[in-house]
Amino acid sequence: MKNSIISKKIAFCFLLLGLVTIIFFSHQPILVSAGRYLTPEGVGKADVIILEGTELVRENAVVIGMRLLSSGRANGLVVVYQDSEAEKIFGRPLNYRQFLTKKLEDFGLEKDQIRVLGVPKEHPITLTEARIVLSNLSGNGVKSAILLTESFHTRRSYWTYKQVGLSLDIEIIPYPYFMKYHNETWWQEAQGVREFCWEFLKFFYYLLRGYVPLKSILSA
Repeated sequence: MKNSIISKKIAFCFLLLGLVTIIFFSHQPILVSAGRYLTPEGVGKADVIILEGTELVRENAVVIGMRLLSSGRANGLVVVYQDSEAEKIFGRPLNYRQFLTKKLEDFGLEKDQIRVLGVPKEHPITLTEARIVLSNLSGNGVKSAILLTESFHTRRSYWTYKQVGLSLDIEIIPYPYFMKYHNETWWQEAQGVREFCWEFLKFFYYLLRGYVPLKSILSA
């Protein structure tokens, strides 16, 4: 009986050692795959590129959008910004839409390539944005859009836009970008870990509330 217990303990120790060894040598590909899960990237061309809404539009994000335009993947750029009456951004121009339009023209875009849209910062923020932006684009004959989103927000944002786009006959193509860390090493940066965990929880919340379909768990 005693020998049997000792044998089980030895077997358990070997099993535990094996699991630790597997995790140690395979943690990097597992974490890379986890990051890629939240950042699906589509292919193909579209009518426009949508730069997803933030309170202040970042120049680097605009540059990425410009590169996509110059590569021929789209014909126009839609810049979305969040506008909250309750949370005024100190130092932001009062007419932010006009300010952004002028800046985009200075970047070399023609007026007919530019569309700047302000959206309210209302819960659920991403769903509210998708409804307003795609309704506007649908009214202007847009049938496809590349959705430019930052890092791990991509899966939730893509599926939110995709769901809204289905009813408006607008195809959405996801395109993630990274500003402060790389997808291949995100776990080495504190911000990368925070954003991965936070966005994973938000995606799960959108699933529970029915804002995105259950099939989004397994689909790209």
